[in-house]
Amino acid sequence: MGNNRTGSKTIGFTVLFIGCLTVLYVTTMYKLTWILPIVSIWISIQLGVYLKSVMTLDQLFRKVMYALLLSTFLNQSVISVNVGAFSLFLYRILLLLAIILYVCTALYNKRLTVDFNRSGLSYIWLFFGGWLLYGILSVLWSLSIMASIKYLSLLMMGIAFVYLASMTFKTRLQLKFFLAGWLGMTVVLVGIGFVNYFFAIQLPSSGLYGASVHKLTYPTAVFFNQNDFAVYLGISFFFFLAVAKNAKRTMLKGSTFLLSVMVLMLLYLTESRAAMLAVVGGGLVYLFLLIPKRWKKLMLLTLFGLFVLGSLLFANRGIAKVHLLMDSAGEYGFDEVLPSNLARINLLRNTFYYLLDSYGFGIGAGNIPYYLEHESYFPTGNVYQVHNWFAEIAGNFGLVILLGYLFVWIYAFIGFYRIYQRTNSSTDKMLLEASMIGMVSFLISSISPSSVMNLYFHWVFLGFILSTLSVYKNKKLES
Repeated sequence: MGNNRTGSKTIGFTVLFIGCLTVLYVTTMYKLTWILPIVSIWISIQLGVYLKSVMTLDQLFRKVMYALLLSTFLNQSVISVNVGAFSLFLYRILLLLAIILYVCTALYNKRLTVDFNRSGLSYIWLFFGGWLLYGILSVLWSLSIMASIKYLSLLMMGIAFVYLASMTFKTRLQLKFFLAGWLGMTVVLVGIGFVNYFFAIQLPSSGLYGASVHKLTYPTAVFFNQNDFAVYLGISFFFFLAVAKNAKRTMLKGSTFLLSVMVLMLLYLTESRAAMLAVVGGGLVYLFLLIPKRWKKLMLLTLFGLFVLGSLLFANRGIAKVHLLMDSAGEYGFDEVLPSNLARINLLRNTFYYLLDSYGFGIGAGNIPYYLEHESYFPTGNVYQVHNWFAEIAGNFGLVILLGYLFVWIYAFIGFYRIYQRTNSSTDKMLLEASMIGMVSFLISSISPSSVMNLYFHWVFLGFILSTLSVYKNKKLES
């Protein structure tokens, strides 16, 4: 009887859900945006009522989080609808549902405070809360309030995902599922990337969609441009490599190693110099982790010696080159198109001056594009994003927030390294190596994209990092 009732509910819900999706499709086709919130709320209510009848709220929350994790990698390529100044797509719908479910579950079980303290990352959560609060306060001195609101909405969604991830993935087994989800979606995106390259086909979500033929072969997958994709590929390369090194089954070792080679090939095809530099930097750190302890000091001394020697031999040439580039960048007018390297120099110079003008407090959340367009000190060739994640944080939110953000990454890396030195488990080594080398790759390659705030996989990666850190800080509680 119970199975019949569940089957009837399933059939009834399926019919209702398909009907709602049909209505949603018709409203988007005829641009009846006023009815979209009503349809979305109705679908959410019906979905919630059905799922509540077949599972607990906690089980439902976890399933939604897994769906949210996978949807993140699809970017805006699925159900992208413009609602006024904002876009509504699958990731945002699932994130809102996950937030509602978590709050309801935590309040019902009276564990909001318990979850916060149990993570072992209380100070990190306080920093993220402070970052969001500071961003809200910065609206008071922002020149473009709408830009601040849009930017803060991205920040709020990113922090929400990171927090929910740490509340969901609480064991090493769940972290392996997290990693498997990332790698599985990477296989899909790599496939799309090779289609981009071999067939010169771009998805509508790409900024190269409809561009000239020679640009259509750049791999972008579901991302806006090849630089965004390259940052993602740099992290994924080391994820695959960590699994290939530590997997026990030969088939898994071979397949993940082959996939890491394919990822590296695709990354090369993006022509992102920062991402290739990130692979080199990450490779050196990986080598440092793997060599015997007695060789680590020698490697550090060698690298330091090479750095000092290079500085002595090439310092004057380097300084002269920088001066030449800065002088060249200043020769262009505000309406002229600049070469990429010169435009980036002027973008950084503008951001530095904005930081000085604001006495180190930042010009307000999301206001750098507005300033670059209307209050520019140096020409940028009509480019209005700073193209450097660290400068983006400092320019918008000030030096204190930038230092706090960097502290989170440094604190996590040191914590991982200490644990890595004490463990012999292949699972632990896989998770820790993926975390540490992925961090190095991201921090180097993050100077390439126009903006990192709207790269959702950055928040997914940060969620993986802090979930892993929380699990290893609470290893005794894992059972």
